[in-house]
Amino acid sequence: MNKNLDEALEDSFPASDPPAFTSSVAATAATDVLPASTDDAARDGRVHVYRIVEDRKSAQAFSGAESAAEGRWTSRENPAIYASLSPAGAMLEFMAHLEGRTPQSLVLAVASLPVQDILVQGELLADWDQRPYREHVQAIGDTWHKSGKSLALRVPSALCPDECNVLINPDHPHFAQMVVIRLLPVTVDERIRI
Repeated sequence: MNKNLDEALEDSFPASDPPAFTSSVAATAATDVLPASTDDAARDGRVHVYRIVEDRKSAQAFSGAESAAEGRWTSRENPAIYASLSPAGAMLEFMAHLEGRTPQSLVLAVASLPVQDILVQGELLADWDQRPYREHVQAIGDTWHKSGKSLALRVPSALCPDECNVLINPDHPHFAQMVVIRLLPVTVDERIRI
């Protein structure tokens, strides 16, 4: 039996996002690590990341198998797994990239990463959030991917101010330190339509 999104996220969605994850970091250099937070997810030195995927693809939610397509921050040659720092952000990203009808069987995939393995992208180009994706914006993620400086890179969401996404490098030597915590069945509320 599928739970609605509110029920499925009851234990994992904080009442408000911690400032360390959602505040503007325009002056922070890309070489700085994501600061530790006092929220439950980061107390043990780990940060939770979220993706909404079809149930039939849930086993590969964080495998890198779905990372072959280009994205806003990376080109096809430098694949990354795109995740969000909140369940709501993951749902927003899923709905924005949905083509066709909403699948009936969806899963919220939750994983955790070591906080010290997440860099923060600070400097943003004026057109970073425009479509179609800009090659010079993708070059930011490509440079990060090739450098191997970190397992993940925190970037702003183009869909919601103060929301953040995390790019995960499936080719990074620390990739095995990412742990899938749980897979929760979710449904999209019928009131949410694009």
